[in-house]
Amino acid sequence: MKLLLSLILIITIAFNNCSSFRLDTNKIDYSKFENQQQQQQQCFASDSDLPKGYNSYYAQVSSNGNIPGPNGAVEQLSYAESGYFDIDFIGQQMYVEFFFDDSKVQNRGKLWGFTNNNTQYVSINVNGTDYCFYDQLSFSIPAAFNGLKYVGEALVGNIRSEVFKGSPALGGSFIDQALFVDKTDCSLIISSSENINSPSGYSLLNFFSYQPYAESSNFQLPSICSNPISTHSNSLLKDISFKLPKIIKQHPF
Repeated sequence: MKLLLSLILIITIAFNNCSSFRLDTNKIDYSKFENQQQQQQQCFASDSDLPKGYNSYYAQVSSNGNIPGPNGAVEQLSYAESGYFDIDFIGQQMYVEFFFDDSKVQNRGKLWGFTNNNTQYVSINVNGTDYCFYDQLSFSIPAAFNGLKYVGEALVGNIRSEVFKGSPALGGSFIDQALFVDKTDCSLIISSSENINSPSGYSLLNFFSYQPYAESSNFQLPSICSNPISTHSNSLLKDISFKLPKIIKQHPF
């Protein structure tokens, strides 16, 4: 159901904002937003307006979008991912419950990341048995809504939204990213990304039931992770197509 709602929202945005995309180059034309009659920025106008964390359900669809691959290389992938995301900017901790599907590989699991002790834990099911693996933290947990640049306003369906140019975790040299935020309550609606380099590729990340705070209970490790297995010392990981959730590299700040 979440994926169906995601696709409906994607279609809605495509039709309502088609004038903001240059169809001859498939590039987002930010001037379409910037050249509109400027309204006063309502969301994230000062540091005091920024949330200290947030939690949200999400659904993401990528068509040949840029994604960090092994050893820092960038690769293009087409996939669908959905789940739940919780981040505490102040405490520097993150929790993700995810389901990934690229038509060849399906991964379902839970991820916990902690900056303070530089660790990450992943709980997954392998051949009907639950395991918890740990390793050094392999991604950065942001300390705030970093690098958001106010661009202008747009309608998402009939929702008046503010548009920000993002500074994604992946890095600005690989993708260009726009974040749409509900102007009435500053909740995240959707993040739209496109490849800067060739070949062209796109990704849409939709947010559902967004709350502007972290749920502290999600950062408690389950009992199965009381005796985790090192990813470097276990052969199970060599026998499965294991991947971390893509949202940790695609959130828009």
